[in-house]
This record gives sequence, C-alpha cells and structure tokens, in this order.
Amino acid sequence: MLVVCPPTEEQQAIAVYIDRETARIDGLVEKKNRFIELLREKRQALITHAVTKGLDPNVKMKDSGVEWLGEVPEHWGICKLSFRYSVELGKMLDEKKLTKTSLVPYLRNQDVQWESINIQDLPEMDIHPGELERYTVRKGDLMVCEGGDVGRAAIWMGENGTIGYQKALHRLRPRSPVTDTAEFFFFSLLTAKKRGVFEESDSKATIAHLPAEKFRQYRFAFPPKPEQIEITDHVRIESKRLDALLSKTELSIALLKERRSALITAAVTGQIDLREAV
Repeated sequence: MLVVCPPTEEQQAIAVYIDRETARIDGLVEKKNRFIELLREKRQALITHAVTKGLDPNVKMKDSGVEWLGEVPEHWGICKLSFRYSVELGKMLDEKKLTKTSLVPYLRNQDVQWESINIQDLPEMDIHPGELERYTVRKGDLMVCEGGDVGRAAIWMGENGTIGYQKALHRLRPRSPVTDTAEFFFFSLLTAKKRGVFEESDSKATIAHLPAEKFRQYRFAFPPKPEQIEITDHVRIESKRLDALLSKTELSIALLKERRSALITAAVTGQIDLREAV
C-alpha cells in the first residue's frame, strides 16, 4: 500500500493546522448544538404555557387542584379525561383465531410517533363488520400509546380507508365536537408527558403501561372550544417558526461537519500548502 510521506517537519505543521482548525469547527458545532437544545426547550415552554395558562396575560387564575397543572385561568374547566373524551383500547391480535375473512390493516404502537402516524406496509387482522365502529379510526381521532413510550400521540388525519388499531393503542375521541378539539388536547398530552405525569407510581419508577381505566381518571384543563382553537393556532404558528430556525441550524451543523472532513482530507493530501508554516 502506497502512502504519502511528507518531511517530518511538514507532517507536524499539518497536524498543528488540523488540530487548530478542527477545534475551531468543533467549537462552532458545540455552540449550535446548544442552540438547538435551547430552541427545543423554548418550543416546549411555549406549548406548556399555552395549554396551562392560556394566551391572555391578564386573565384571573385559580388553583387547578392538579399538581402538574398548577394555576389555570379561572373560567377553564378541570375534570377527568373520561368526562370529555371516550378512551378505547384497540383489538387484541390473536393469530390463532385469524380467519382472514374480514381483514383490515391496523395501526401498531410503533406506527404512532409524536405528531406522525405511519401508514406504509401495515399488517392486517380480522375486524368483523360488527366491530368496525369499536376498533377502527376516523379523522380527528387522537391515537395514544398504551405501552412503550407511554403517552406518545398523534392525530389520525384520515389517510386511506378503513384502518383498525391494536390493543397497544388508545383511541381518544371528543365526546362532543361542540366542546372539544383533539388538536388542543394533543398539546395538553404532550405537556403532561414532558412533566412526567404518566411516570407516577408508588415507587416513582416509570410504568410500562397506561391502562385505559387509569388513563380515564387523569385530570386535565379544558378551556372553551373557541379558546382551544385559538391556542392551537398560536402554538402551530410559533412552533413552525422555531422549527424553521431549528432546521437551518441543523443544516449549518451538517455543512460544518462536511467542511471539517474536507479540511482534513485537503491537509493530508497536499491540497493545502503548509510549507511556510514549517
């Protein structure tokens, strides 16, 4: 194997140059990574404030009686989730009883990620005509992970036709579209998750599952629906602005890493003349 061997003094000059320039680039990357962390923190703080305090800085507040919520606007309702949403677990998959006579594609736990749902290459299971209302989703349903990353959620936006969901998922549906919107509750759920609400237990250890009956008992804050829509629109707009800035920063990090690699290559292959440094 043939290798390039410049004089020792020039090798040392190249090494010093690479160390200096890569340290400078690494410093910039570190600062940008920290900036990304701050942007994500700011995004979550924006969401948390909006769904627990509202958008009016002058509104009268009251004690919610719920530790993770703290004070909320006086006119907001505080109640168990089951009062405002139906919470239903999906169908248990039993491959031994699979007849393949009423096959329907279904969502699994791993298909539901934060703010996105996979619809590609879904498996199928029997969901008979009499079960379709109970075990299928429709536009606007909020899908929530019962196990794994407990509480992870996304809204089903109506892609494809008839889609079922397995027992590892909760299907949340407003009991009245006049009073609630799933878009608002999604952000409430995200805030509850970030504040460790679903990690509560006697031992304070993370629980592996969120049973439907327990989920229905959690208490949340519910503003009037027009305010829910206003808060959701505000959060979407501000999050989009922050996400755009985050994407630009991530791109600049990728470019810096490319530059770092190119700089090393150029230095050790003689594309940069460092003989004066010697």
